Amino acid sequence: MGGLDALRDKIEEGLRRAVGATDPAELYAPAEYVLAGGGKRLRPLLVTLAGQMHGADPEKTLPAAVSVEVFHNFTLVHDDIMDNADTRRGRPTVHVKWDEPTAILVGDLLMGIAYEKLAELPSAAVGPALACFSAMVRRLCEGQT
Repeated sequence: MGGLDALRDKIEEGLRRAVGATDPAELYAPAEYVLAGGGKRLRPLLVTLAGQMHGADPEKTLPAAVSVEVFHNFTLVHDDIMDNADTRRGRPTVHVKWDEPTAILVGDLLMGIAYEKLAELPSAAVGPALACFSAMVRRLCEGQT
């Protein structure tokens, strides 16, 4: 189990570094708040473990793993607005703690960061990852309607 804990720690570190900016604070503070909200991090763990099953170096899968988790959190921010949810993981949602326009921008920012993380993959993997990710966005939007 120590291997999974170490992997989860690397994912957490990647999430802490994902935002990478602090100004303007009214945008980046809520983004960091979202990513620091916890969770089991199953999605990024599964991405990394699936890569390992296919012979990938776990370090090289980390950008994709972080990307998937950042993307997941973007969807939660927008979903909380659509569902008018007050809390997420025991904490106020972004649109409650800040406001709805901020939450929309933060969600959009997180989606952009998710795509940026994909660009950090080895060059041969970027195209297929972007195609898969873009199809996922389309299906997500179709399913949300």
